[in-house]
Amino acid sequence: MRAAAGGRFRLGVGVGWNEAEFVNSEIQIMTSRDLVEAVVDKVGGDKLYPGSGGGDAAIRKFQSDFKVVPVEQADVIDASYRNDNHDVAVEALNAIVALYQQKHAEMFADPRYKFLEQQTKQYQEQLDTLVKKEADIRNEKSLFDVDAQRAKLLDDRAATSSIIDQLKSQSIDAHQRIDFLTNRLKTTPALIPAGEAQADVVEQAKARLLDLQVKQQQLRERYVGDVKPLQDADAEIAKLRDFVSRPDPMNRKEWSQRNTAYDDMVVALNRALADAAPLDQQIALRQKEAETIDARLRELEEGATAIGDLERERRVLEELVHTYRTRYEEARMNEDLDRERIVSVSIVQRPDAPEKPVGPRHLPFALAGILIGIVGASGVLLYLLVFRETLITVESVERIIGLPVVASVASRAPLR
Repeated sequence: MRAAAGGRFRLGVGVGWNEAEFVNSEIQIMTSRDLVEAVVDKVGGDKLYPGSGGGDAAIRKFQSDFKVVPVEQADVIDASYRNDNHDVAVEALNAIVALYQQKHAEMFADPRYKFLEQQTKQYQEQLDTLVKKEADIRNEKSLFDVDAQRAKLLDDRAATSSIIDQLKSQSIDAHQRIDFLTNRLKTTPALIPAGEAQADVVEQAKARLLDLQVKQQQLRERYVGDVKPLQDADAEIAKLRDFVSRPDPMNRKEWSQRNTAYDDMVVALNRALADAAPLDQQIALRQKEAETIDARLRELEEGATAIGDLERERRVLEELVHTYRTRYEEARMNEDLDRERIVSVSIVQRPDAPEKPVGPRHLPFALAGILIGIVGASGVLLYLLVFRETLITVESVERIIGLPVVASVASRAPLR
């Protein structure tokens, strides 16, 4: 004995849709193998068909027992399922209804707005990341008004270059003076001759000579003739006179004085050195300042380039976000509007099964057996009457042999 669970579903077809096409589509959805497999997995193959082992065998049996037919002249489909167990039949049909409604919603739903929502969110996140990155670069590199900052740095660079040029000109002049004075000092004596006189030894020789002359006079007065002491005095006086009268440089002495030209050049050199040192220091500082400005300009240009690229990318992302957000809103409104045109499913009759089994039915089978027996017996009797060669009546004999029958003798069964 088998129980049958049945249910009815009304399909609300929107304007512009063909009713027959959508009814057939819903029937195909409900009887699809995927849905049947889902029902068998949900309820259980062994529970539906004990001993079948589940799997493909249970799916094939379920497909043969599950029927879906359209109701003529109505947007209603009738679904029924036969099973030996009343409760299992109702459970299976309830599972069919739930999974069918879920699959129906998945197939007829428009997922475009979800994709657009995801894309809008993705582009918005990229835009937020880009804006944060741009703000970080501006803060890190102190980029607030690139054009104004660039103009100020260029002005500072020009002013610094002008100052460096002036300092270099002054430094070159100072170094040229230093070189000139250094070379002049090499050829200019620090001392110059101030006067000339006899050397001290000559003066001493003259004093000795005078003393000898006095002594010679005394000796002449004391002695008569050429005596030894007088000869010695004369010889020494001769030597001294020769020494004094000899033109020997050693007999002269000279004295010097400071060369005022040399001293003036030394003063000028010291002044030039004093001027050149701070000039060189200022040039080094200004050059370092110029290098700092150049580095800042390069950093500014690099930052401006990066900011420019980020701004272009940001404008593209803003346009994409705006476009996708607009399309998302339009898709959502279209989705709300399309819901009125999508086939809606409502359950007219909840899945249920009668307590009395629907089969097998004995009376129809009995009547069919009797009718088949009568038809068969009539056929056999007609065959025997038409095709059998047995002679039954006297008229049959006369007709076959063409002679009159004189007499007929009845056949008697043999005695036992």
